[in-house]
Amino acid sequence: MRNTGPSDRQMKYLTVIRHAKSAWDQPGVPDHDRTLNERGKRAAPAVAAFLHRTYFGGGEGERLLPPPDRLVSSTALRALTTAQVMRETFGLPSDALLLDSKLYLAAPGSILEVVRSLDEKWSHVCLFGHNPGLHEFTDKILARASVPKMPTCTAVIMALPHAYWGLADWHEAQLIGYITPKSLERRFPELYGNISQGDGDD
Repeated sequence: MRNTGPSDRQMKYLTVIRHAKSAWDQPGVPDHDRTLNERGKRAAPAVAAFLHRTYFGGGEGERLLPPPDRLVSSTALRALTTAQVMRETFGLPSDALLLDSKLYLAAPGSILEVVRSLDEKWSHVCLFGHNPGLHEFTDKILARASVPKMPTCTAVIMALPHAYWGLADWHEAQLIGYITPKSLERRFPELYGNISQGDGDD
């Protein structure tokens, strides 16, 4: 595990995660209260485990990035449930998960305002939200890269070139990682099989 160096202190790390696949076959249930379906319940812990082991130093892995200080989620049940699964996998305390109603079905500009208002003591934050706004936000904030799409439970890891969240702006972030359930299933079928069937339709 490497020590946090000067470069870590001079930038912020932002991971944006689209909620895992949710259920549509629930008559009478408001959109805000839709739960994860079985595929979502498989994908969320799989993506969380990959992030934890590959980037955050979980298990025997080398820590490539500072682990998240906080997880900030839309109030929608499908986003909150995804965030809760990841918080537990990352080994973070319950008070590390915060809710922000502004992230529910948020447009890119609203997501940027949430980022700018994050506590400056935090060096790495995971945001949990919804398409199309989350994908549009990601494309607008990246400097020289783009992500082709954000199926359910996609995680995009970025570095912002500032020591302060309040300075975050469009077209400046560096892409560090782009993880989808389908990519995990293809690369590591023995670990992450059967987590992405039909992905991209929610």
